[in-house]
Amino acid sequence: MSSLSDILRDHQSATLEHKRATEQLRKEAIRDIGDLCDTATTSLSSQLSRVHANQREIESLSRDCAHLVQQHVRSTAKWTKMVDQFNDALKELGDVRNWAQVIERDMLDVAATLELVHSSLHPGNATTSNSENGT
Repeated sequence: MSSLSDILRDHQSATLEHKRATEQLRKEAIRDIGDLCDTATTSLSSQLSRVHANQREIESLSRDCAHLVQQHVRSTAKWTKMVDQFNDALKELGDVRNWAQVIERDMLDVAATLELVHSSLHPGNATTSNSENGT
């Protein structure tokens, strides 16, 4: 049988070996965790760089879009003004045409009245002029 001192020595030896193995595993875990943190930090930094680049590009495109919208608004305002002016010109043409038609009717009325007056003042000339016209 083993003596108590042999058992104690074996236990101390096993405990020391267990401590060495635990310390080695702890060092490996710390190294692996450090590597994992470095990898995660590198990946996050890369993704963050892409996010910032995308954000700058979106902001640039947004400014360009806002500029184009402003140009479109100005262009639309110009076109609207031109269409309004065109509509006003058409209305004026319609007014001139209406005025010309009124003048024409008035002139026809005056001419008819003058013919009536002339025919009543010269009854013989009216029949002569009607026969000369082919009526």
